[in-house]
Amino acid sequence: MTDFQAYSVVGFDLDNTLFNQEEYEFSIFREIAKKVEMLYSLEDEVYFNALKKLYYSGEKDQTFDKAFLLCQPKLPVNWEETMADTVLKLYRNYLPETLTPFSNTITLLQSLKKRNKKLVLITNGRLKTQNAKIDILGIREYFDLVLISDSYIPVRRKPDTKMFEDSLKYFNIPASSMLYIGDDFVRDKASENVGVDFVHIDELIDEA
Repeated sequence: MTDFQAYSVVGFDLDNTLFNQEEYEFSIFREIAKKVEMLYSLEDEVYFNALKKLYYSGEKDQTFDKAFLLCQPKLPVNWEETMADTVLKLYRNYLPETLTPFSNTITLLQSLKKRNKKLVLITNGRLKTQNAKIDILGIREYFDLVLISDSYIPVRRKPDTKMFEDSLKYFNIPASSMLYIGDDFVRDKASENVGVDFVHIDELIDEA
């Protein structure tokens, strides 16, 4: 059981901590698959399933190329142009109409606010995309501070500790007064490098 009483500030990661990132990725994959079907007559469901297969395998390098090659023997002659002008632009700019917080997310955030905890959201990702996710999820109101890696110049993505350090400065607290909750034992657990305790989100499922 997490002793929230020991902390005045509680930090959260966003993706796969407050909502299922798979929902976001798959909604984009759906739209990209429709575009690919229009351009190349490759059935959208076939391409979509290939993208999902690579996602579940953890493949992140040239995913759209590899998914096409799972369906067809070779890439179209104008594929690189399509990637630059259509697929990557859609991936970087598409936002779903809805996203669903995990079942315990709102309850946990509300519970912490009722206990007068200060909350900070610390997330990796593109500024426009992460801000949009926060607003679509309807959770911005719970946070006293939102820090997004790509708002920094240069970008400061976790496991870089800059955002944790800035949180401590903002709230003017020692590291021992802050807890950070996330899903990644490398990126998120990096909070411990500056003395901020880390708890995996799975440990809080029944603690709301």
